[in-house]
Amino acid sequence: MYTRYADDLAFSGGQDFERRVNRFSTHAAAILMDEGFNVHHRKTRVMRQGVRQHLAGLVANEHVNVIRADFDRLKAILTNCARSGPATQNRESHPDFRAHLEGRVGFVNSINPAKGKRLRAIFEQIRF
Repeated sequence: MYTRYADDLAFSGGQDFERRVNRFSTHAAAILMDEGFNVHHRKTRVMRQGVRQHLAGLVANEHVNVIRADFDRLKAILTNCARSGPATQNRESHPDFRAHLEGRVGFVNSINPAKGKRLRAIFEQIRF
């Protein structure tokens, strides 16, 4: 599936940017409104270094990575599928649970190939 809809913007910078982030935010909002976009100021977040920076379901600190809890949850689901069978883990009744899991493993692989490889090894042990 492809969509052109996007509603999040992210900016990053060093210490100079951090000192001017409030002014930058005001200017960015003005440009967006001038271009006809709505700015939801209540949703604007300034995430400084040293804090886990979430963006679009990922962690974006030093490098982009999957959220640890999401990775751990998927690893547990795959492990339980390998041990007890996929039917025991398909709690949301996905019609093609194999494709669902394979897609989730592929997503992790696209963000972090080392973690994706570990999940793929567990996925390959599942008997569908």
